[in-house]
Amino acid sequence: MSRGEYPRDMIAVRYIGLRNAARWILGAGISLALLYLSVRGVDWPTTWQTLAHADPALLATALFSVLFTTWLKAVRWRLMFYPHHRRLRVSSFLIVFLIGQMINAIIPARLGEVARAFLIGEREGVSKAHALWTAVVEKVLDAFTLLAFLAALALWVPLPPWLQQARWTLTGGVAFVIVALIGAALYRPRFLLWLESYTARHRWLRRLRVFTLARAVLDSLRLMRRPALSGGLLLWSILAFLAAACTNWLTGQALGLDLSGAAALLLLAVLQISAVVPIPTSPGRVGLFHYLCILSLAIFGVPRDTALSYGLVLHALTYLPMAIGGPLGLWLQSYRWRDISHWLNKEESLPPDASLPLGS
Repeated sequence: MSRGEYPRDMIAVRYIGLRNAARWILGAGISLALLYLSVRGVDWPTTWQTLAHADPALLATALFSVLFTTWLKAVRWRLMFYPHHRRLRVSSFLIVFLIGQMINAIIPARLGEVARAFLIGEREGVSKAHALWTAVVEKVLDAFTLLAFLAALALWVPLPPWLQQARWTLTGGVAFVIVALIGAALYRPRFLLWLESYTARHRWLRRLRVFTLARAVLDSLRLMRRPALSGGLLLWSILAFLAAACTNWLTGQALGLDLSGAAALLLLAVLQISAVVPIPTSPGRVGLFHYLCILSLAIFGVPRDTALSYGLVLHALTYLPMAIGGPLGLWLQSYRWRDISHWLNKEESLPPDASLPLGS
């Protein structure tokens, strides 16, 4: 280690610590502000009465639909390891997926995807670099599905200006990623040569294994050339989106709200966009989740008191599986939180050989 590296590393660590602390403080402030806006002027007796008269059977069905949605996403994730996905266990992907959701809910830095890559690599013996790449594919597929449903909803329900702006922002982000990936794939040798030279001059990029991950991404793009695989991934994405919309609809039915399919889909789209946009919030998106429920349901004439009840129940249903399944999965896999933290802060975050077993 050269004489100048240690001070720079210490400065980088201190900077990251201060940045994370600032993010936590800002997130807590935003959550408290939105929580205040959510409960301001609410008639609490009406809210509690709505909660007290909820249908237990429909709530149980809504909870099952949350679990079913998670299962669909786990199956889709497993398919991304084609052509070796058949030898991999769906149960492992489901457990690890719940653990990743739990970590994302606790730590507002999207570290759940990193933890998922390590856990599934340890559990199923797959490439950790490939597993980390699949998180990017998931986001792109979810964004495509979301944009498709938003386009359909725009013909069905007039979207408010703030949602239209979010849709165009998301469209721009997805288009940028696609263009960047296509450009890197077309000029693969030149791009990798430049990236290898660039990362060699920056130690923090070498620690993140940026070159290894980029090579894994470009290798994995070969799989997307298979129409059957691409179509299968898109089909599972649509099914997961519809299942999540069913959760919204069933929650409304349980509370005596006759929500339309358009209302359930629109609310899901809003909540999905809020998860994509990097808005600092407290763990579990407390405040933001409830305020977005109130804003979205107001479009369909749902009173604030009832919409808050709905947001409280939907929030509990959405986070309950990961709150129980995450710790249970860690216990079943014999992993401790200290082990997860060690992986997330590990200097060698990706294996040296990230080549993918593409097969024929």
